[in-house]
Amino acid sequence: MPLPTYGAAPLAKTFMLVRILSLIAMVTIIGLTANFVSQIVSTNIEPPKEIVGTLSVTSLAALYTLLSLPFFYAQGSLTLLVLTAIDALLLLAFTIISVLLGRPLSYMNCMAVGSASAAASAQNAYEFTTALMGNVRAGATGIGGLAGTTRVNCFETKVIWGCCVGCAVLFATSCIVLPVLWWKARRAGGAAEKGGA
Repeated sequence: MPLPTYGAAPLAKTFMLVRILSLIAMVTIIGLTANFVSQIVSTNIEPPKEIVGTLSVTSLAALYTLLSLPFFYAQGSLTLLVLTAIDALLLLAFTIISVLLGRPLSYMNCMAVGSASAAASAQNAYEFTTALMGNVRAGATGIGGLAGTTRVNCFETKVIWGCCVGCAVLFATSCIVLPVLWWKARRAGGAAEKGGA
């Protein structure tokens, strides 16, 4: 099936590239946050609201992104404006998530957090549980307290944060590309009507 051009083939290809990259980033976010939530829940602790919110928003955004591809192929000009509006809402959501995750994580130095060697990786779950329980007793159950328990968790949460920033940039790009495609499609349609008359 050929890619619809909407009167601007490079922009249509850019939009498809942005969608593919955003899907890759969102699948990464979903996998890492689900793993992080699983580790936290296994210790009978409630996961931080930032991580649960990230998982929820990213899951819905990934579903929307998958469903938006057939609508893009349908070549409806009004569809492009609807996709722009939803992309703008997702841009706002990922910007908020990036700020919420970034506040505690931006100050965290993952190299300063204790690392687990290959031999100690089997005890990683025990180390996580012990450090988590220490943080619970100290009252630090937020994302910063949980991310700083092991070096792996620290890098994992920083990757989640980075992918959220990447998703915000990708949705901003699609918010720019989609209206231009709509305008080009209208312009190309108007030129075809004038030429045929």
